[in-house]
Amino acid sequence: MKTLIADDEFANRELLKHMLRPYGECIMAEDGEVAVKLFKQHLDSAAPFDLVLLDIMMPTMDGQEALREMRRLEKEKYGPSADGSRYTFIVMQTSLDDPKHLVESYFKGKCNGYITKPITQDLLLDKLQKHNLI
Repeated sequence: MKTLIADDEFANRELLKHMLRPYGECIMAEDGEVAVKLFKQHLDSAAPFDLVLLDIMMPTMDGQEALREMRRLEKEKYGPSADGSRYTFIVMQTSLDDPKHLVESYFKGKCNGYITKPITQDLLLDKLQKHNLI
């Protein structure tokens, strides 16, 4: 499983990388803009990410904007009527338990999951197992 971890906090990126390292390659981004660039590079190389963990609150480009741009890139590549199974599994993460962010992520951004920090290994791995990613 190839994972993109986007979080502005170095410690959070490292923790998630540590949790996911046994399951495959982890590439890290410090903000949404870098995450979108990496996402596009891997999508264009025909080796897209299997999983993206995207922090909602980041500088330069926040997670919501990055999510929308990632989905736009996938739609551009796969077409508007593409089977959703080709799309990357994207989990939004936030320290705010805010229904507004949840609605925006799921319904406007089309994310696949949502985790409130602090993220534990059991919580993350359980979510990934339920969706057959590990």
